[in-house]
Parts: sequence; C-alpha cells; structure tokens
Amino acid sequence: MDAEASDNAVLTQVAGDYEEHHHTYQRAWQYLHAPHFEEEEIDLVQQTYVHEAASAGRERQVDRAAKALSRAEGQRNVIALLGQAGTGRRTTALRVLMNAGVEGKNLCSLVLDWDRPNTEQIPHTPHHGFILDLSNYRSLPADFYQGIADYEKKARAVDAYLVILARPDAWNPGTLTTVPRVDHVPPPALDVARRHLRHREAQRLDWLADGSGPAGLLDDAASPGDAVWLAEIIADCAEDERDQVEDAYRAWTNHLSTWFRDHDAPEHLRERALLISAALLDGCPADIVMRAADRLFTLVKGHLPPGGALAGPDLEERLKLIGAKRVDDTISLDAARRGLDEAVLLHVWEERPPLRETLLDWASQISAPKGVAVGHLPRIAQAVTHLAAGPDGHTVVQIVIQWAEANSAQHQRLAIGVLEAMAIDPVIGVSVRKLLYDWAGKKTASEALVETVAGVCAGSLGLNYPRVALTRLRLLASRSDQRGAAAVAQAIRSLAEESDLRDLVLSEIVDWAESGSQAMQQAGATAFLALADVTGEDPIGLQLASKLNDAPSGMLEKQPFVRGWRAAWRHQPTAAQATASLTAWLDSPDVPDDHVIDICAAVLRGRLSDATVADLLVGQNVTTEAGRKRRINLVARLLPPPPESHIATDRAEKPQTIDTEEEFPDKAAAGGQDPATA
Repeated sequence: MDAEASDNAVLTQVAGDYEEHHHTYQRAWQYLHAPHFEEEEIDLVQQTYVHEAASAGRERQVDRAAKALSRAEGQRNVIALLGQAGTGRRTTALRVLMNAGVEGKNLCSLVLDWDRPNTEQIPHTPHHGFILDLSNYRSLPADFYQGIADYEKKARAVDAYLVILARPDAWNPGTLTTVPRVDHVPPPALDVARRHLRHREAQRLDWLADGSGPAGLLDDAASPGDAVWLAEIIADCAEDERDQVEDAYRAWTNHLSTWFRDHDAPEHLRERALLISAALLDGCPADIVMRAADRLFTLVKGHLPPGGALAGPDLEERLKLIGAKRVDDTISLDAARRGLDEAVLLHVWEERPPLRETLLDWASQISAPKGVAVGHLPRIAQAVTHLAAGPDGHTVVQIVIQWAEANSAQHQRLAIGVLEAMAIDPVIGVSVRKLLYDWAGKKTASEALVETVAGVCAGSLGLNYPRVALTRLRLLASRSDQRGAAAVAQAIRSLAEESDLRDLVLSEIVDWAESGSQAMQQAGATAFLALADVTGEDPIGLQLASKLNDAPSGMLEKQPFVRGWRAAWRHQPTAAQATASLTAWLDSPDVPDDHVIDICAAVLRGRLSDATVADLLVGQNVTTEAGRKRRINLVARLLPPPPESHIATDRAEKPQTIDTEEEFPDKAAAGGQDPATA
C-alpha cells in the first residue's frame, strides 16, 4: 500500500491488531508562524531579479547557494546568506529557494515570535522553504548555532530548506556549526531600477536611459531598495511630472525647505498648521483636518480670525497653497506628491525641536474621546510611530509613558494605540518590545502602566507576536500586588478568542501553572481561571472545553484544559477561586450536562478526600436544580464501582468497606475515617 503523510504527520503501516497512543500537545503552535509569500511577490522576483555584476571565473551567488542547499552528496538544507539589511538579501533568498526546487506555494517567511532565537521553534514542513531574518540581532547565542545541526537533520529527512539572513558582524559560529556561508553581493542599482520599471511602466524606460536625469540619482551608494523606490516613483508620475522625481526620491527635502522659507511670515502660520495637520491626518475628512489644524494653531498662541468657518479663503485655495489634493471629501498630501505626508512630519520634527512636545500634545488632544480626530487613532498612531523611528525618537517614548501614566482614559487609549504600532514596526519594534518587557517586570509599575502593557499585548502585538505578548502577560499576571489584574485577564481572553491562537494560549498558560516556580504558578493559575470563567457573555471557556469532545477515551485528564484546572486547584492562593469556578460550571445552564460532568470528573478524580471537594459536591453551595442533578451523577461517576455480586455473596455476613487507596490517598483529610464509609 502506498500513502503519504502531510505536514508534521507520521505514517505507520501495520498488519493485524495495533494500538498506539501519543500524549503530545505541542504541535503546530510550538513553531514560529510561517506565512506564505504572496503569489504576486513570487512572480515579481521571477520577473525582475537582477544578479550581481559578473565576475570572471566566479559562479553567481544564487547558483552557489542553491547548490549548497540541494546538492546530492553532503546536502545541508540550511545556508547563511550574509549582508547588510536593504541590500536585496530577502529577494536573493527567495530566488535561491526557487532554484533549489521549492515550489512557489511552499515558500514562507518566518515571524520571529520569540525573545531569544531558538532552533526548536523553526518549522520543517516537508518540501517547504523558509527564510529566517536575524538582521536585528547583533549577536546570536551559542545554543542557536549548536541547534542548527539538529534542525538540519530534521529538514533533510523531509526535504525542507532554510535560508538564514544575518549581518556579517553578527554571524560568528566558530566551530559550533558548519552551515555554508554565502556573502551577499548587491546587484547594480541602476539595473534593478530599469528591470522594475520595465515590469511596471515600460514606456518610461527612456527616463533611465543614461546617467543624467533620474538615472543620475542612483549613485554608488544606492541600494536595491533605493532603485525599486525610484522605479515606483517614475511609474506613478504623470507624464508632465518628470521634474518631481528628484524631490520625491529625496523625500521632498528641497521642496519643504523652500516652502517653509517662502511661508515664514506671521500670516502664513495658519497654513503651516494646515500643512502639518494634513500630514498627520492624511486621507481623513476635510472638516476634521481643518479643525485639527485650528487646534494646533491655537496651541502655538495663534489667534483665529473672527467669523469662524466663514473667515479666510476657500478650501481649494488653501490646499493649493500647501500642495495638497482633495479626494472626494478628504485631504491628502500623499495623493498629490507621494510620500509628502511623512516628509512633512519628519521635516518639522527635525528642524523645529522645541515644537516636538507640542506636536505630541496636540496629537493627544485631537484623539481624545471628544477630540476632533477621535475616530482616526490608527492613522495618528502610525504617523507618531514614524517619528519615533527618526531622530530623538526617545522623546516620543517618554511622552507615550506620560500618556500611559496620566490616569486619563483618553491618554491611555492613545498610548496603547501608539505602542501597538511601534511594537510591530520593522525598524523600532525590537527595542519597543524589550521596553514592554521591562515595564511588565517593573515592581514599581503603576496600575495605569500595567493596564497599558496589557492593552498592547491584547492588540496588534498579540496578533503578530503571540508568544512575545504572552511572556509579558505572564510577568503581569505573576505580580503579587495584582495591579491591573482585570486588564491582564481581559487581554488573555482576547488572545484566546482568536481561533488560530487558542491552542497556543491555553498550552502556554498551563505550562506556567504546572511550573515549579511559585510566581509562574500564580500567573498560570490566575490566567487559566480567567479563561475558564463562564459568567460573562459568550465565555471563551466554553469554546476551549468544546475541544475535549475530540479527546480519546481515558485521556481527558491529560488534556490542557483539565490540567489547568487541576493546577489552579493545587495552587493554594487560587484554590478557593478554582472551587468557585468549577461550582459555576456545575450550575451553568450554558454547559451541556454530559460535558460538564466529564470535565468535573476529570478535574476531581483522586481528590474526594479534599474537604472543599466534599463541600462542592454535597455542601450548601448548590444553587440550581440542574446543578443538584449533575452533582448526583458526578458523585456516581467518581465513586469506585460496587464489588462483584459473587464476592458480595461470599462476604454477606462481613462488614463491607470499599478499597479507597486509589481514590482517597489521604484518609487524614477526612478526620482519620474512610470517606467512603463516613
């Protein structure tokens, strides 16, 4: 018989009777998320890739790397492609994997959802190719290099491939690994620009025909990314906008210097405010942009003219003055000049340092609950994040901290939005995630700061980097002062509501609860009980428990949902809360009878000598008739079976006791009396 197993499945072929059980819950969720490359990007690489300049007697880097990956003898399956960020390594890595025989539908880029590189989290799906970008690491730990050898064996067994991208100064394996090293050589920038322009707008190739004009912008220091940017600018320009190419390529530096110099009079201050407002709120409705501009104008001591909305020139005239375009009823600088919105904010930030705090305060005010731009927080957060990635970015961080600790709901909301954007930003994301870790572990952190970190973890950070978010939530949940406990519980529930993250969240939390560390036990137990809560609307606990229907017979106690409850019960500080939670399950009409009895039996089995269990089953805390009936069935399930009839006949004259050594290991808990006969 011929058969195939996909992904991480194992195929076993046998003859006759066969039985096999596996108790492993770390499966797909234990690996880094590996989104597939879009078909459009793969096609673009196939059609526009440019090799490095030819060198006599030297094989091209793509061919050398592909051979190192897939050669028949001494196959490695892993290579390190070394070079600086922005030199086209990612594109080269894709081309290498294609040349090694990986199909386009099997090409993946790994999301680094970790605080420390770990080869055990790198997937090795059969016939897939993965790109692991470690450019943000200045050095790599020894155990990472050592782990590559084990990964290679797994990858080789299933025909999987891995290309590691790293900076040359960060890759120092010594003798710890023999992974082939390929030093990346960037292609000629002008060739890249021409190839991309031919792909997008071939009739404009004459704009790059010689070294003059736009072609002259690509000097020896230009990167492939610069070349692609230039090609995109040319392709997007109108035929009569050739003179704007240089300004757009140079981020409108000369254009803005000239504009601010020409509009330096006091009567132009209101138009400057409109320009900055249009930059921050690019693409937002015109009335919001204009009212936000007036707010900025008053913050810098400007006096609005009498007459309100009737005063001053018409909108079209003002837009023409600042170089913006009206799209339907919105205002956009980017639509008029690509990238001008970001360039304006960066220009003001760099050239007017005393205005920085005012700009951030203004952004805070207009995004407050009753602020004019309250409905456009994502746009504001994105714009502020660009400033954080620029010069003096720490000023933004300091202001965001002030927002978070201002004991103001609107400031905290803005802080969460900005930190969410910053935490997943490709430039400053690593440092911001480290900052969130430090805040989460800070003993003196205020309630507001704890709630802010939890809010960030529940949002974009948790969706993109769930393990990173859970690590910070663990630190928050283990706090002895329980600051921000409600926000932490809500963040954990929010992550578990995502179906793709549910197994990961539950398994991580159960690992904490079963840890030997008291602090981690506290974090895991409280986090689990937050998930198990069935008192709110559409409780996530019911969704987590529903998966137990698929558990093999006799394996229920080993399932994470049951293990988490047992761990919360064992942890003394949360034992009472665990009892109350299980009581709520027994009395809840939302849980099917068979389901709740199965769960409770698995949780309570072996614990009947516990006084709290007796109170749970037969005490005064029974609140519903359904709960009373369930308890009767549950007790019957938990008690050992009666002796066989022939034994009962032989011993009819003797007092009967039930062997309770297994079910009641501690008779002392029942006052020295066997609970079964008490």
